[in-house]
Amino acid sequence: MEELISIQKYAAQNRQSIHNVIKKTMNGELKTVAKEENGKEVTYIIATPSNEPLSLPIEASSEEAIIDYKKEYETLHKEFLILRTKYEKLLNA
Repeated sequence: MEELISIQKYAAQNRQSIHNVIKKTMNGELKTVAKEENGKEVTYIIATPSNEPLSLPIEASSEEAIIDYKKEYETLHKEFLILRTKYEKLLNA
């Protein structure tokens, strides 16, 4: 039998962020049903035993290890400096 679970409850049960669960529903990884309650459309996830994503947190952590934080910091710092100089020019104009 299929059980309907809210997005928030599914995220809590599977220790995922609500944002990641919504992305999975948008990508079609999770089956959903939209029901109308009190004049609002509410999306529920169809919970089946096959919805147990045991390998996904491991893959997510390996993706984070690939990020070069020093390079990302330098890129953001350059953008910050450019914006700061533009801001100072606007104040002096």
